[in-house]
Amino acid sequence: MDVLSTPLPLIKEPSLMLPLLRSLSRPVKTLTSLHQRHGDLVLGRFFNKKLLFVCHPELIEAVYAQEARGLLSRDFLYEAKKSLFGDGLINSKSDTWTQQRRLMQPIFTKEAIAAWEKVFIDEAVNANTKLLSVAPGTINLSKSLKRLIQRIFIQVLTGRSVDTLPNSQALIQAIEIISTGLLPHLVAEMISNGKLMKLMPSKSRAYQAAVNYLSDFVSQEIIQKQTGLEPSLISAMQQAVDIKTGYRMTAALLTDESINLFFAGQDTTLNTLAWFFYLLGRHENVHAHVSEEIQKYQDDPLNAASLEKLTYTRAVLYETLRLYPPAAALSTQAIAKVEIGGQRIDKDTIIILSMYATHRHPRLWEKPNDFYPEHFLMPRLGAKRHKYAYYPFGGGLHNCIGRHFAELEMMVIIVTLLRTFTFKTSGEIREAASITLKPAQDIIATVHPC
Repeated sequence: MDVLSTPLPLIKEPSLMLPLLRSLSRPVKTLTSLHQRHGDLVLGRFFNKKLLFVCHPELIEAVYAQEARGLLSRDFLYEAKKSLFGDGLINSKSDTWTQQRRLMQPIFTKEAIAAWEKVFIDEAVNANTKLLSVAPGTINLSKSLKRLIQRIFIQVLTGRSVDTLPNSQALIQAIEIISTGLLPHLVAEMISNGKLMKLMPSKSRAYQAAVNYLSDFVSQEIIQKQTGLEPSLISAMQQAVDIKTGYRMTAALLTDESINLFFAGQDTTLNTLAWFFYLLGRHENVHAHVSEEIQKYQDDPLNAASLEKLTYTRAVLYETLRLYPPAAALSTQAIAKVEIGGQRIDKDTIIILSMYATHRHPRLWEKPNDFYPEHFLMPRLGAKRHKYAYYPFGGGLHNCIGRHFAELEMMVIIVTLLRTFTFKTSGEIREAASITLKPAQDIIATVHPC
């Protein structure tokens, strides 16, 4: 298996009308079939929009390099994302993004996120206790994981238990509506300046109502009740100061960043854990190997240092993220003529980084569509693999600020549950059409005490 090195063919411009209309409901299948039919670099038009789809890792690196030079920008979706993300890191422009990223980066270092280990552990142990009351038996694992992740993140974000928050069920429902509705909203904005959403008025209204609910919740139930004394992400952001410039976050940006973290921090982690236990429950040999490794270190404390010993378990987590990355694709736009892969790309071309297709590329991976943790255990494979053959947390300037937080949280939950239980799942579950790569249905599992 070699990293792609063959010369790229001349870019063709196939008709993208039908594929992009299908992408509203089948984004993953659309991306995969597009690259299978037309190659690693696909250029086409949708009405007056020119789009470039990229899944070659060397070209992905080139895209990030052009972005670092200021020749590409993510601002073209600013208005579409503003209703939800405001000027938070997911959406902010140039100077605001730079200031906010520099201010927030120290809050999410490996050293800083260790402060939340106890919250992760306490809530995971609480979830364990609830599962013991029904084991052996069949459970809705998706719902159990959702409760666990929500409890963790609300406490980390606000410094308060979810049990003290009113209308928590309405909040959960709003997040689910946003998660489902954001992708059609963004795709419609990208390819038709939002006109396609007029064909789905009820969904558009439901999405906007959910966004309004989440915004009101954050501003009224969280921001206004902060005293600055609670250990929380909100208080950390309130107190953060850039020591070089004296810059502090405004109240409006604090609200926006809280919404960004509230939405992104829960949804992606929940989806990854759901896929992890779904895959583990279907592969008995992998499950046995993970359980054996975890039991070997049963008496070790749950902290970042001890979790580093669990090399196979972490490989299984990484393999889950390869098959089901948090997002199927990422996007940016050329704000000047650029060169990618020896091809001239016109200004205003929208560039789609097809993460899902890259992660399953048959010339990059030994077993591209199989659940094969050995992808991350064999040095000879890792040494040959381009760094952008696998990039579930993005790359370049805009790599995910919460990667260390998410990995520690997920490993604590995985180890806590698998110290006590084994899981079995069955059936084929596909990906839902969503802004994040979530299962299309709840994961039902049979759980047994070890």
